[in-house]
Amino acid sequence: MIDAALIAAAQRTEHYEISGYGTARTFAQRLGHSQGWRRCSKKTLDEEAATDKKLTALAEQQVNQQAAMADVARK
Repeated sequence: MIDAALIAAAQRTEHYEISGYGTARTFAQRLGHSQGWRRCSKKTLDEEAATDKKLTALAEQQVNQQAAMADVARK
């Protein structure tokens, strides 16, 4: 359960970061600074999204199943 909670917390952080970068990108576009920001933000957003996908896969494939089995074993 602890591992599942840690992954959930990490995913919340990733989603928060993705949202922040997306907002900054929109501000830059509105202010006419989209050229330089586009390169930087795309790379950063891609990295954050990749991390989120890895965390999801880890949770789905291992941690959530282990937590469920531990819960069943306790009952």
